[in-house]
Amino acid sequence: MISGIITLGSYFFLDSFLGFLGADSEVLPYARDYAKVVLPGYFLFAISVGLNNFIRSSGHPKTAMATQFIGALINIVLGPIYIFVFDWGIQGAAATVSGQAVSFIWVILFFTGQRSFYKLHWKFFRLKAYIALDSMAIGFSQFAFQLASSTLNVILNHSLLKYGGNLAISAAGIAVSVNTLVMMPLIGLSQGAQPLIGYNYGARKYATSIQTLKMAMRWGMGITTAGFILLEIFARPIAAVFNSDNTALADLSAQVIRLFNLLLPIVPLQVLTTSFFQAINKPLKAAFLSLSRQVLLVIPLVLILPLFWGLTGVFLAPVFADAISVTMSVIMIKNFFDKHGQNFFFSKKHSPARRKA
Repeated sequence: MISGIITLGSYFFLDSFLGFLGADSEVLPYARDYAKVVLPGYFLFAISVGLNNFIRSSGHPKTAMATQFIGALINIVLGPIYIFVFDWGIQGAAATVSGQAVSFIWVILFFTGQRSFYKLHWKFFRLKAYIALDSMAIGFSQFAFQLASSTLNVILNHSLLKYGGNLAISAAGIAVSVNTLVMMPLIGLSQGAQPLIGYNYGARKYATSIQTLKMAMRWGMGITTAGFILLEIFARPIAAVFNSDNTALADLSAQVIRLFNLLLPIVPLQVLTTSFFQAINKPLKAAFLSLSRQVLLVIPLVLILPLFWGLTGVFLAPVFADAISVTMSVIMIKNFFDKHGQNFFFSKKHSPARRKA
């Protein structure tokens, strides 16, 4: 409901909203055409993503994976058709909405069909304060993260426009897209580990819960290290995939890709520690770690570093923030390990917990 209200408000004040986000007179027409198509589908996206978490937590991880795969596949298939065959240009973003709509139908059919133990019934669609408050507490860290990310994007866009113009904004957009592809397996690993961590912690199997986190950290760092090596070596060819005709854009994008991902191998420590605290119902710690990078660190750094290093300072801000936030994550999770008699992060061995919480 909240997402629907926000989306509707954004739609009616679209030009002002896009201008606030950093779209200048050159970019605004394209941003407007894209947003007019994408925004109405966001409500479906919010519901499908929310219900998909219930599918995963109820013991159907393959179905949850299929939800995301189906939407992405439809987007990939219909995108070129809408853009090149139907000649819709930027409004070919309708492919994204089509994928979101199919994902929405998929999750609704699951919860109204025979496979799900939990069923959707209209009579249970009454708001209960204690359930809503508990859900908000557990999900607060993710809400804070998304809100902070949006705030950061606004400030980042304005800084990029000021110090590098639309070329810098485009290069940063390419770098973020590439970074997202590398981070997707890590996010999937984090979401897959959460139910196991939460279940074992709730059953007072603290050692098993922590060992699950350690395993996720080992795999996560392996994934991001491999991604780091590929991006550092092939940054230029990867950037050229997005726009091979604009040499200046490809060159700058390659530079930004390398800068953005300098600390990529250790980022899983922060991501998985945040996910761990969320899974064991410690929302304040999870929210602090989420906000520490996006608000307490990146936003000030985006404003301060360009004063000394110009456009390069804007690109380095997330790197400095990663270094500080990973350090804080390591300190917090090490204290938690010590409390439960656990040894070094990546060791499979453990000793009995000295104290339970």
